[in-house]
Amino acid sequence: MQDNPFSLTRVRLRHYRSIAEADVELGRLLLLVGPNGSGKSNFLDALRLVAESLQTSLDQALRSRGGVGEVRRRSTGHPTHFSIDLNYRGSDYEGEYGFEVAAVRGGGFRISREYCGVWFDSRGRDGNRPADARFRVENGRLVDQSESVMPPVSEQRLYLVFAAGLEGFRPVFDGIAGISVFNLNPDVMRQPQTPDSGEFLHRDGSNIASVLHRL
Repeated sequence: MQDNPFSLTRVRLRHYRSIAEADVELGRLLLLVGPNGSGKSNFLDALRLVAESLQTSLDQALRSRGGVGEVRRRSTGHPTHFSIDLNYRGSDYEGEYGFEVAAVRGGGFRISREYCGVWFDSRGRDGNRPADARFRVENGRLVDQSESVMPPVSEQRLYLVFAAGLEGFRPVFDGIAGISVFNLNPDVMRQPQTPDSGEFLHRDGSNIASVLHRL
């Protein structure tokens, strides 16, 4: 059992790849069911994008997907923004985190909105109580904060990366950056594989035999 378990409780997406809008409550078990091309893989990829953006950088996470033009939804009206919003809980806190990314001319991007709120006691957000640890960034400016001294803002790097140096935001950073998304492939898992340490399961499950052996 982890000392400080972290779990997502809600995911909201807007204009992310093929997904115009999605609002999904997460429980201990969630099954995504639908035909090919309905957005199941893109829903999971949005979670992977957030984790990768915190582990490396948003720029690198977008580049690995072909750039912001390949991530924002292509549709009538040509939306220039996409957003990802998360709710989460830990053993003694709950909160919300999200950001919106805007495409700019020439294939670049900027973070137009980012926020984080953490409530640390059992009262949670009852009565619209302000978050104990919080920040909100809009168009490159810090417009709300819980700490008197906060790091500077960058329009191309998620602010949570900088705020993670403050005690109140560290569990959120660790929890979201630690999200692991797997697309298990039974055909690949059946194939003979060269044994490895089995310490980490590959995204497609191809080293499942080594992992089970280690366990």
